[in-house]
This record gives sequence, C-alpha cells and structure tokens, in this order.
Amino acid sequence: MRFDSIDARKSLTERQYVDTLVVPLVELAFDEEMVRKAEGNEVIQAVALETERQLSGRTMLCPTLSYVDVETGSLLAETVLEKATASGFSHVLFISSDVRFKAFDLPIIFVPPLALKGMSGEQSHTMVQNFATQVITELSARWMAT
Repeated sequence: MRFDSIDARKSLTERQYVDTLVVPLVELAFDEEMVRKAEGNEVIQAVALETERQLSGRTMLCPTLSYVDVETGSLLAETVLEKATASGFSHVLFISSDVRFKAFDLPIIFVPPLALKGMSGEQSHTMVQNFATQVITELSARWMAT
C-alpha cells in the first residue's frame, strides 16, 4: 500500500494485516555531493517501491523522509518510528544509503548509492530486485520474531 487517500483508509481498516511501515530515508545535498545523493535516492526509491509492490497487503510505503544532516535525520526518523508505533504499526523499517545511521538505534537497512541510470535496464532491474529481496528477508525475520 502507498501513502495515498485510498490506501491510507484501507490500511486503517485492515491494520491487523497492514502492520509494517517502510520508510525511505534520503540525505539532501546542494553542492558537489548532490549527484551521489541523487543516485542514492534513485536506488532507495526503486527498492522501496519494489518492496511495497511485493508486500502490498502487509506494508505501507511512507513518503520519503529527507534530511540535510545525519543528526537531524536521526531525530526525524526516531519521531516517525515513535508515532508510527504508537498508531499501531508493529514494524517500521527505514531504507537508506547513509551508513552513518549505524551509530543510531534505528531499524534500518542499507542499500548502496548506485548510478542505476548508467546501467542497462536489465542490470538495474536485477540490482533493485536483489536489494528488495534483502529488505523482504529482513522484514520476514522481524515478522517471524514477533
């Protein structure tokens, strides 16, 4: 499910099934790092969309959280985690390419910032599938643990 009015309404009435929130977490940059951050965003968005597509009856895809420094990003993520959990989501998983988040206690999976647009369609599709499989495996492990 996606964060739109129809799916949001549906997720509220089916919360016992839609218990997982997937949250893309993307750093913004406006200098020479902008291209690398944009590449990271492309991978994160593609993986998040593929994960939602494969698990649409169980997950809600949150709009992207954007931040300009890791401390602000961690505070934003912690707030989203707290609010989502309080509202009934049993599981929250962030997807990021920023390994600095390892210093924070967040449920997060990392994907590398790859230049998908520089790859062939088949290569980029395979990469996204592989990363989505990692996310799905992580979510499955969390579901099994509860």
